[in-house]
Amino acid sequence: MKHTFLSAAFIISATIVEAQSGALIASPIPDNAEQRFCYYAGLAYSADAYVLLTGNNTVTDTVRDVEERLLRCKKGEDGLMHWEPESTMQLGR
Repeated sequence: MKHTFLSAAFIISATIVEAQSGALIASPIPDNAEQRFCYYAGLAYSADAYVLLTGNNTVTDTVRDVEERLLRCKKGEDGLMHWEPESTMQLGR
């Protein structure tokens, strides 16, 4: 009985170690992904995708403007994808 229990424990621990080592090797980001995608907030965006960023202008306490910035995913001269500003807008509140 004791031998069976130890054998089962060894097999289970070996299986866990094998699964963990496989997980360490596998990456969710494919090779050369920076040449195919732009990344923002943990998501991948393809070429010509747009992202709208919105935030408060906190330069002074009296100004309560909201700033919106539109970014576009483009391929640079180096072949890598990057975010390029398309427009910026101030909205008064």
